[in-house]
Amino acid sequence: MKLAIANFQGEMPILDARLLPESAAQVARNVDLRSGTLRPRRGVGAADTLPATINPANLYRYNVGNDGEGFWFSWGAEYDVDVVRSPIADDAYARVYWTGQGTPKMSTFQIATSGTGPYPSDWYELGIPAPESAPSVSEPADREDPPDTALETAYVVTFVSEYGEEGPPSDPSALVLRWDDVEGAPAGGAVEVTLPGAPSGNHRITKKRIYRVESGGTYQNVAEVSLATASFTDNELSESLGLALPSLYYDPPNPAMQGLTQLPNGVLAGFFENTLCFSEPYLPHAWPVGYQLAFQHNIVGIAAISAGLLVVTEGKPWIVTGHTPEAMAQMELDANQPGVSSRSIVDMGAYGLYAGHDGLIAVGGSEAQVVTRKVLTREQWQALKPETIHAYRYDGKYLAFYDGGCFTFTPGEGIEFHDVTADGGYYDLLEDTLYLIQGSNIVTWEGGPAMSYTWRSKIHEIPPGAAGFTCAKVIAYGYPITMRLYADGMPVIEHDVQSAGMFRLPAGYSLLRDWEIELEGSHETASVQVATSPGELI
Repeated sequence: MKLAIANFQGEMPILDARLLPESAAQVARNVDLRSGTLRPRRGVGAADTLPATINPANLYRYNVGNDGEGFWFSWGAEYDVDVVRSPIADDAYARVYWTGQGTPKMSTFQIATSGTGPYPSDWYELGIPAPESAPSVSEPADREDPPDTALETAYVVTFVSEYGEEGPPSDPSALVLRWDDVEGAPAGGAVEVTLPGAPSGNHRITKKRIYRVESGGTYQNVAEVSLATASFTDNELSESLGLALPSLYYDPPNPAMQGLTQLPNGVLAGFFENTLCFSEPYLPHAWPVGYQLAFQHNIVGIAAISAGLLVVTEGKPWIVTGHTPEAMAQMELDANQPGVSSRSIVDMGAYGLYAGHDGLIAVGGSEAQVVTRKVLTREQWQALKPETIHAYRYDGKYLAFYDGGCFTFTPGEGIEFHDVTADGGYYDLLEDTLYLIQGSNIVTWEGGPAMSYTWRSKIHEIPPGAAGFTCAKVIAYGYPITMRLYADGMPVIEHDVQSAGMFRLPAGYSLLRDWEIELEGSHETASVQVATSPGELI
């Protein structure tokens, strides 16, 4: 009789140790099982140190080129920050946007990286507000009687930032008659326009744009003036007016918006309370109220997956699809699976994963299911404190950190636990590296030496008298490997294996029933065998 294990699998804590599949584990700690062998996970490697002036829990690598050089942006544990780079092609300002630190914010390379840190050094509020008052209009004191060609005219004003971002218009002015001052026309056709003052808040606004509408037409550009300009004399000919007002619905984002996420076609998404928001394509400062979608329950978090935008709420999950922000469609999934942690939501490609009350929830297409149902009971899952999870997609697996440790999971496979903790992290796509926060230090996942792993088999039930095991062998790619053999919960042997050769087991245990094999080490192991005679060993 022989016990042989050559395809190591992860834990399935939901099952009794006797009912586990042949290669599944009671304990799988600090192991990488992708190849079927027992390969040690490597520990974290040192990468950088953050300024000790904050207690960081949010991390972002602000790379300014393709050489991997850049700056660490970090925020304290009191924030839940989401960051996206500018969707604008060849953005000369290298703009970056984020939510979760109070009102939505934006910065540029020059502003964000000034000084010695911590970064970002400075920012301004995302979005351009409308003027608080309408412009006022008056006729010249020396105006003559209006000609028959005089037109009823009204004006609006918009604010424009240093970076060309234009906000929504003011309320319109009162109607006033005006006409072109051309040869043969009465004098005084121009209009005096008193402009609204500068807005409150930090928006880096530098200019005002003046638009006028004539006899029910379209508002067209008259002039652009500095922010300090208080009044303007409009004597612009009707035929010389500029472009139509483009920013009628360019509302700034809601001050409470969070969860900033980048979608295809230059669209950004975010949410506040039960409301999902979308920006104008390639205009991250413009968030029309007309693009908002409401949900029955408050939103926990969102993630862009191949099926659309996954919206995790305090009720059922939703999928939102569409190519343009004005034509998004909502689909509620028939699963009572609220999310419990916004930072647990991960785009896995064809599906999304997030932490719920019952386990990890997978959403793909029109379905949502608890994919840890066959691995963990609800009680075992709750013991991992799912509300504390922050997770990442790494090497095709779901890598989750919780208050006390971390685990890796892939639907359809077991779960492996690792002796690593982190306060936050950031996956750098450019470098294919997962960075983690440990205190004020930044470390790299699997950037250090091999950790010591522990793997323990299921309980193999052998009829008493049949298990006269006399010898064993461990095939590994390096030694030593410690093998422990247990019978009915009692230690039979603890042996430091030094080679692939056979070694003897102590006698006197043949009448025991329950047998377990445990391996510990930091070298990759291909197989372990326990047999009643040397001839059975391969």
